[in-house]
Amino acid sequence: MATHHKKTFAANEIIFRQGDLGDCAYLIESGRVSVFIEKGNEEIPLKILGEGEVFGEMSLIDSIPRSASCRSVDRCSLIVVTKDQLIDRIKSADPVVRLLMKALLERLRDQNAILRNEALAPSLPGDQSVFEKQEALQKMSLENRLASALDEDEFTPYYQPIYSLKTKNIVGCEALIRWLGKDGKIISPASYIDALEDSSLILQAGQMMIDKSLRDLPDLISQFKNSDFFVSINVGGRQFSHPDFLAKLEESRNRAQVSSHQIKLELTERIMMNGPLALATLRECRLKGYKLALDDFGTGFSSLQYLTQMPLSDLKIDRSFTSRMNQDQKSLSIVQTLIHMARLLGLSLIAEGIETLDQLKSFEAMGVEMGQGYYFEKPMPIEAFLQLQSQVKAG
Repeated sequence: MATHHKKTFAANEIIFRQGDLGDCAYLIESGRVSVFIEKGNEEIPLKILGEGEVFGEMSLIDSIPRSASCRSVDRCSLIVVTKDQLIDRIKSADPVVRLLMKALLERLRDQNAILRNEALAPSLPGDQSVFEKQEALQKMSLENRLASALDEDEFTPYYQPIYSLKTKNIVGCEALIRWLGKDGKIISPASYIDALEDSSLILQAGQMMIDKSLRDLPDLISQFKNSDFFVSINVGGRQFSHPDFLAKLEESRNRAQVSSHQIKLELTERIMMNGPLALATLRECRLKGYKLALDDFGTGFSSLQYLTQMPLSDLKIDRSFTSRMNQDQKSLSIVQTLIHMARLLGLSLIAEGIETLDQLKSFEAMGVEMGQGYYFEKPMPIEAFLQLQSQVKAG
């Protein structure tokens, strides 16, 4: 694969001429470029391009002579874009985007050949394979099924209890989305969660989870006779960054007549990719009394800076660390470090994925306040949750 490289041109220097063979395009990093047609001794100007614009792109579709000339207006720095780089980016894109891009490029190539009254040019490298077409078809088919399921109200929250590791009382729960098929059976979340989160459907699904979870919250508070009982709701980056997120959350909360301190928003550090806007929304949520828990911290390219910037109330210890900490010293060290950091930052801790008594005892010994996992209970519908006893035996 060709690597990125730059070219620098002085003012009024020819970059390429009409009729030259082309095998790359250019992205203007700085400066301006004049595009013109040469007709005899005459130059017919077409346009002036500036920083961030691309020119010479037709050579990425067909390696044919340049149809126009380009000259630097002033000193220019240009990034060279090769055909290999274009194909690599198409291959790494979402399968539906990949299929559409390749179709558009192929049709433009064919159209250009017809206009030139030539035989069709060779196809672009990396044309759609049967597998790629099938992958795109499956993705779109799943998204259509998800959209229909949302419209037909086939999604519902299942609740997993969160226990105080000191008292063993149920102090809250996490709401987890579940898809009930036409036969009433649960469809595995692994088969659709990524597709849901990667599409705009997550906005509809996320709002549904908020509405239904807050609708159930008064019954949960009443059942466990605890005014501090809380529900944790997972909020994705696309949902959180929507300008109406907080307003709709407040509408749902007021409709359910519950307090903001009984609602915990579970977020991942990816929301910070939206920078100052995300931080402003986080602060507004905290000012209104919502609790904020950071989930999945330490499982990706985590930044300690996020811990200092985000106005958090809780830090969750990921199940991947929980499952290995009693067999792997490195995982245990990470858990101990997370606990120490949370203490210094004044954050409460929730350990997820507790499946054994040994794991429970380890977290108790390390002073972790809350925990959830299959050792206690699996996620369940609201009707089953309301039948739970408020306390679990330590075992």
